Amino acid sequence: MGTKKFPIENEYGQYISANAGDSNAYTGPTSTTFFFDISAKPDNGQEPSDTNPSPLREALDRFAQFFIEPLFLAETLDRELQAVDSEHKKNLQNDTWRLPQLGKFLSNPEHPFCHFGTGNFEALKTLPEARGINVRDKFIEFHARHYSANRMKLVVLGREPLDVLQKWVAELFSPVINKKLPPNRWPGELPFREADLGRQCFAKPVKDSIELNLQFPFIDEESMFATQPSRYISHLIGHEGPGSIMSCIKSKGWANGLTAGASPICPGAPGTFDVEVLLTEEGLENYPEIVKIFFQYISLLRESPPQEWIFQEQKKMADIDFMFEQKTPACEFTCRISSAMQKPLPREWLLSGHSRLREFAPDEIQKALATIHPDNFRMTIVSREYPGNWDQKEKWYGTEYRHEKIPDDLMEECRKAFAVSPKDRLSALHLPHKNKFIPTKLEVKRKEVDKPAQNPRVIRNDCIARTWWKKDDTFWVPRANVVVSLKTPLIYASAENNVKARLFSDLVRDRLEEYSYDAKLTGLQYNVGLHSRGVFLEIGGYNDKLPVLLEQVVTTMRDLDIKEDRFEIVRERLIRGYSNWQLQSAYCQISNYTKWLNAPGGDFIAEELATALSSVSLEGVRLFQKQMLGQVFIEVYVNGNMYKKDALKATHMVESRLANLSISIYRHLM
Repeated sequence: MGTKKFPIENEYGQYISANAGDSNAYTGPTSTTFFFDISAKPDNGQEPSDTNPSPLREALDRFAQFFIEPLFLAETLDRELQAVDSEHKKNLQNDTWRLPQLGKFLSNPEHPFCHFGTGNFEALKTLPEARGINVRDKFIEFHARHYSANRMKLVVLGREPLDVLQKWVAELFSPVINKKLPPNRWPGELPFREADLGRQCFAKPVKDSIELNLQFPFIDEESMFATQPSRYISHLIGHEGPGSIMSCIKSKGWANGLTAGASPICPGAPGTFDVEVLLTEEGLENYPEIVKIFFQYISLLRESPPQEWIFQEQKKMADIDFMFEQKTPACEFTCRISSAMQKPLPREWLLSGHSRLREFAPDEIQKALATIHPDNFRMTIVSREYPGNWDQKEKWYGTEYRHEKIPDDLMEECRKAFAVSPKDRLSALHLPHKNKFIPTKLEVKRKEVDKPAQNPRVIRNDCIARTWWKKDDTFWVPRANVVVSLKTPLIYASAENNVKARLFSDLVRDRLEEYSYDAKLTGLQYNVGLHSRGVFLEIGGYNDKLPVLLEQVVTTMRDLDIKEDRFEIVRERLIRGYSNWQLQSAYCQISNYTKWLNAPGGDFIAEELATALSSVSLEGVRLFQKQMLGQVFIEVYVNGNMYKKDALKATHMVESRLANLSISIYRHLM
């Protein structure tokens, strides 16, 4: 938009681009973050200094002027409004934007939370001008009212010495006016009135998704950065292991997933605690039962004093993750730290922020848990089919919905579930067991090398398997990655085979959901899927317990006994996925079509797979499982904190687990 010192429009962007950089900005509910990155070295290739500055200094000069003397050129403003409008139009058919805006719209109209969350040309120009408002004057007024040095936080990351960076910042940013404005806070009206609670909303999505969302007005955790009671509560409500809500409702065939967590709304106001359940068709029919099971679990948590061992498990993993946190891109790092500086964190905790847990506070946990009860929530049911009689539309996205009071009989049943006695509670609900995947061996035997290895080595290569291995000799962290590729031509022989392989990999993950959840909590992630030459299994995370998870996944792949009820649920999910693929924005579909065009006969588009899926049976997948795993070549890739013997041992384990399937080799795949 130009500034008094640099009046040429987009001169800032041109300078950034000319020096191998990039710039952008994003706006949240209560703050805007501006950022850029740029070449780290001067033109002469030498290390930067005060007398030999990198392009960073000139970029900072241009950047600072936006907060000192911006011009707000009228023609620039119109173009930016058009850009905002284009972004909004791109999201019009995106449920990720549509459904949250509906939730905002149905909140307290006297609180700013209810407002349009992004903006478009109508809201920012057409309607204001129709009321005689000069939009440019309003932008200038907004800038004058909110942009003050004491409300702004700056993070600069560069190769220059710290005293040089500090000197540049003082020189370039000291003209930013400090208007001594008080922090923005919204302590008056609450985001939700009593009239907004005890209500249910039936919302029609664009995609074929089925969800149940429960939302509770929560506590204000802004000053609870050391204890973060919501993390204890969300850990238990969102758990997927034995005894959890998810385990219970999944065993009934009602759910495909569950997430839970707290979200802030704005400083000075309480946040929300949200629970989202991804439903099956049968789950939609039984959503009132799911709500009652949820409140039975809450009654369990309320009668069980907060368990310090659960907190200590969370704390230990948070400490380990912070200790071995990997380097992040410069822009991501500076944005994160500048946001942390806006919060009431002790300055010595800025790097760790809210990632670490420091104090066990059972009283705060109980206070937070006390907000989760049947008389303090609202509910949203998302479905394209049910109930079918939506009678209203949200203004900005046009989402069809019906909004009404939760029936009295359901509310009464929820209160009974909430007050259930231990002897009458579902026996399937209980607290989680201790997590056996928490790593205990975190030492790394560091051995300095003159030159780190550039490539992995082949340490086994025969007619059954090939193993690639590279020991970490650069980062020295207790992490490793293992990828097992089971190569077979069967998967891409036809669209039907491809669908069977996809169903198989989905069913493996479905079977391992409870078992692998503890591993997931400790940062040990796995995936089973398809690639261009077969099925792959990948595991990454702390290497201590990695072999345990690897063996369980391979054993499950071999021994998977596919149950009819789970087959139908996973098949239904895949059908919905193919249907939804065609509802994506065009730019999201392009990569799939490009891949299909560049690999004729070696890939399939969603339409082909959807057609093939209609004729795939349970017995067909069972037979294909044996055929596929009996005709593979094993290729293993290992890197990280694992030695040569560990890589060979992993390969041998995979080979031995699949040995009884009479492996036959396709040499052309080697």
